[in-house]
Amino acid sequence: MKKLLMAVLLLLTLCVSLTAVSAEFNIGLSSGESSNFDGDPITFENGKLVIQGIEFAIPDGYKEVEKSKIVEGESKTYKGFNISSDTLAKGKDQIIVRVSYSNTTEAEYAPFNTTVEKTINNYTGWFIEDNFGAVFTYIKDRKLVQVVAPNEDTLYYVIK
Repeated sequence: MKKLLMAVLLLLTLCVSLTAVSAEFNIGLSSGESSNFDGDPITFENGKLVIQGIEFAIPDGYKEVEKSKIVEGESKTYKGFNISSDTLAKGKDQIIVRVSYSNTTEAEYAPFNTTVEKTINNYTGWFIEDNFGAVFTYIKDRKLVQVVAPNEDTLYYVIK
């Protein structure tokens, strides 16, 4: 039940966070090309996770949950958006990394009411923490990045 509730909360946070990013930074998630997808597969090796050319550091002991990996999947929430994501687990703790991108030029975003603006490792974005974990959403390379972790310290480790 907790996992389902966490998944619903994270999906809601991602959906609402998407609205904030473009408006705040005046960014459309369009590169002006036919696709913002880099074509790279998701790789995880020696504690380094790469999604859409963006690198993340994963703490020791975390293993990929292969069945949860999504490469350039269509977002069911936002028409015209694609998403790549990976989930890593260590016991009951999980790290979920999502990278969303779109060719939409008129995207408007607004942060979820309970998020706060925060800077983690030189990335300014939106942060929320509750009993289920910590979520940080930010823009990098015109892509919306969201990292879900068991706690804020893990976010600082993962985001590079």
